[in-house]
Parts: sequence; C-alpha cells; structure tokens
Amino acid sequence: MKTGTGQRILFVGGVVVLAALAGLAGLLVARFGNARGYPVSHLKQGVNPANLELTPMFVIRRADSVYALRPFVPESTDPVAWCPNQGFFESPVTGAKFALSGAYLAGPAPRGMDAFRTVVTNGVLQVEPAELQFGLKAETLVPADHLPPCDWSTARFAPGVALPGSPTPEGT
Repeated sequence: MKTGTGQRILFVGGVVVLAALAGLAGLLVARFGNARGYPVSHLKQGVNPANLELTPMFVIRRADSVYALRPFVPESTDPVAWCPNQGFFESPVTGAKFALSGAYLAGPAPRGMDAFRTVVTNGVLQVEPAELQFGLKAETLVPADHLPPCDWSTARFAPGVALPGSPTPEGT
C-alpha cells in the first residue's frame, strides 16, 4: 500500500468517526462531559429525589419550570429532606427550613439552598454538578420553631445521601 493511500484511508476513517461523534453530541455531553442529563418527561410535577451519576439532588418540576437543588444545608454536609405534608425542606440535624424554591424560611442557615446550574435541551434536563448557584442570604434569621416540624414518617431524602447518625447512604 502506498503512503498516500494509507493517509487517505486514515483521514476518511477519522472523518467518519468525527461525524458519528458529532451526531451523538447530546449523548456525549450527558454521559461523558461534565453535564448530567435526565429526561423531563420522566419527572413528575413537584419534588423528585434524584441521583444523577452519583450526584444526589432534588429535581423540582413546576409546570414548565425545572430546577435542581443541592440536598444539604448550605455550607454544610447536613442533609435536607422534602417534607410533603408541610410543603418545605427541613434539616433533621439543625431544623433549618427551606421553601420549595429553596429559599430560606427558618432555622440556623446562612442562606437558601444552593441550586445546580441546569438547562433543558431537546427535552433532557442537563445538570452541571460542578456549577452551584448559591441561595440568597437570609436577611433575617427566623427561629426554626416558627414553622411546624417535618412529619419525618413521610419525609423523602435524596438517594445516596447519608442520613444523620448513619455512616452509609440511605437504603444500603
């Protein structure tokens, strides 16, 4: 085989591979890039505890709006649970409470819950776990007992989050 022919075959092969990769660009971003993806059609309205490629989170769908919250008290590793009967998030460790939007409601927290940067592309929610948007600073601290306590029998933690007093993630 002549050198020129071998180089053309390698070039054509490279072009075919690049074209195939370009066609799968969305899949590659979701699986191999920094972004994580989740089909919006699989999300129910309200709070969806999720674990996207080892990143625990709460994905919230409200009508056409979708966002993802970090399931911990800001600046802490204390977990936060969704309390459906009360309609807010609460930390079983500190009693800090947060609205469905992640905004600060009450308790000892420096700000509202942090959110992951998200975008919906072709019906797939893309989540960038390395890019956090910090919650708004609490203007006035409100005592945790200002709101009713969580009904812990119905509380939902994000999958893979270690519960207080537990050295292992929930369910393992």
